[in-house]
Amino acid sequence: MARLLRSLDDEVYVEYNSIGLDGTDLPTWGSPTEEMYHFTAALRLESWDAEPEPANGSWTPVSSSALVAESGVIAVLASMDGRGHDFLIGPPHFEYGVQMHLREPRPGDGHGTGECDETWLLRFWPIRDVFDPIAHAAPFSYIARGVLYYSIDLEPEQLVQPPSRRKTPVPVSVATDWASLRAEPDLDTFDGWLRQVHRLAEKEGVTVHAWLREKGLDIEDGADLTAATCMPPGMRAGRYADPLLDRYYAEQRHRSPLSRQDPDEDRLRERADADRIAKELCRAGTRTFSVPVEGRGGLYLRPGTSRRVWRWEDDYLGGELMDGGLTVDRQVLARNPWTRQVLVSGIVTILRLDPDRGASGDTVWYRVRDAEPHEAARVLCAEATWEEDPEHRRALDEVAKEKLIELRATYRSREG
Repeated sequence: MARLLRSLDDEVYVEYNSIGLDGTDLPTWGSPTEEMYHFTAALRLESWDAEPEPANGSWTPVSSSALVAESGVIAVLASMDGRGHDFLIGPPHFEYGVQMHLREPRPGDGHGTGECDETWLLRFWPIRDVFDPIAHAAPFSYIARGVLYYSIDLEPEQLVQPPSRRKTPVPVSVATDWASLRAEPDLDTFDGWLRQVHRLAEKEGVTVHAWLREKGLDIEDGADLTAATCMPPGMRAGRYADPLLDRYYAEQRHRSPLSRQDPDEDRLRERADADRIAKELCRAGTRTFSVPVEGRGGLYLRPGTSRRVWRWEDDYLGGELMDGGLTVDRQVLARNPWTRQVLVSGIVTILRLDPDRGASGDTVWYRVRDAEPHEAARVLCAEATWEEDPEHRRALDEVAKEKLIELRATYRSREG
């Protein structure tokens, strides 16, 4: 039986009667309600570990489709300058099924404001691993002076090694391999808290709604269990209409002052989403650590993706690791005997930008964890696929030089 892994309730202002899903290849979806053009919609997103049973009778099925997720993190784009919360549906480069349902709004839907015109349900579940190192892990283009964007684009078939010369076959994982498709009962998120409530209510032999009422929550039997309906009074800051933001703000304020000046709503949303998704990408007890990423593309690493990183570490006596991390396919590349440091590389999975270090110049700091075997297998496959031996590199150089000559001739003809 399929299991619900996580859910998220949001409220978005829809323009032109349609929404998009950022982070996927799915085209824009339209609302079946043709009478409205711009309106407020309550939105419920659900991630399942397999295709779920039909939704209960209050929901009307609207449409279904399949999509490929870039990193496994998606967001609803509902207007020119508005987007919903980031939401983790599963692993990167998987094909997913998605169903859209519709119903009349109920109290507590969306942000619980009572201002929604429609309520939408989007359910996602994994179908299969579709990782392709040619499509999903291609290197940057050749770089040369005097051309637009300093870039000389070659076709993938010109860059890639022939299949017969690749050292590593393309790995194929299954959904159960991935931490993002497992329900962690002790996860420090709303869904983790709700799973704990289910366990406690079952242990006491009462319903979840009865257990919540015993704890002082005003909730009726059969009410949807959302962040808006389940928020204990002590967790309300009363500052934001969005209950996810209000809860996060209250938690952070309880742990330590955020600042003398509260962050704006967009900034707080980024932090709340990043915090939640970073936890959902880890199994219980996972060690996380910080790494610097320098160079091209360093600002745009998506949570859930894996890659090789490099950093200088202190060369501890006896080979002890600096912070216990960077252990997967670890390689010592250089030593500095004067500073007692070593340059090492390893394969990690990106969790989020490091909120304590951020970016400085060309260096961006990320919170990461060591990659799991199926994640590292993809990185090793991509490295083997795009590896350039000297003979192959010389051949590519000649192709790129020919294209450079053509580009410069084109530029001269336009100037003339």
